[in-house]
Amino acid sequence: MSDTLDEKRPTRGDARRDAIVQAARKVCLEKGFSKITVSDIASEVGMTRSLFYHYFEDKEAVADAVLDNVIDEILTTLKQWNQARETGNVNKALDDIVHVLRSLIADESPFSNRMIQDGNAELYIKFIDRAADRIADYIAQTTVRDFEQMHGLPITNVHETFFTLIVGLISLIRSHPNISDRTIKEVMAQTLHIESYVV
Repeated sequence: MSDTLDEKRPTRGDARRDAIVQAARKVCLEKGFSKITVSDIASEVGMTRSLFYHYFEDKEAVADAVLDNVIDEILTTLKQWNQARETGNVNKALDDIVHVLRSLIADESPFSNRMIQDGNAELYIKFIDRAADRIADYIAQTTVRDFEQMHGLPITNVHETFFTLIVGLISLIRSHPNISDRTIKEVMAQTLHIESYVV
């Protein structure tokens, strides 16, 4: 858990490192992580294996970087949602976040599905846990702080509550894709004890 929103993530290197991450992500979607090799990734980028090892210790290290890359994209979308929120309009913010959540799950589903189909449940769980951790940090430092200043804070253990809510909602929407937006919104409001703001 980071202490401040402005805290920088570790430097990720240069354009070659980024190219390796993108190539690993692409090859992982095509073949599945357990079936790809360092040679597959290096070949996709057009570099030698030895140059790959200059940037990453092994295939697992690049997998971690791929997870962070996907989560960075998710956080960018959440930042856009947060910046577009109407101050004080909790009901609309909940409606909008339900749509954002559905969209994020749909966008990352091919990535998650490939991990699951390929027998990489451990990598999938690592992805969900890391995503929930970083999203909970972001929301606690922005949206929750803003809500608290205007309305007070009806929950304790903010990070843990949001972590649990995020993991639960991902599982709920993935396993019950036809669940209504209204139900998702009500679950969020009940969990956060903000039912009185829901119209």
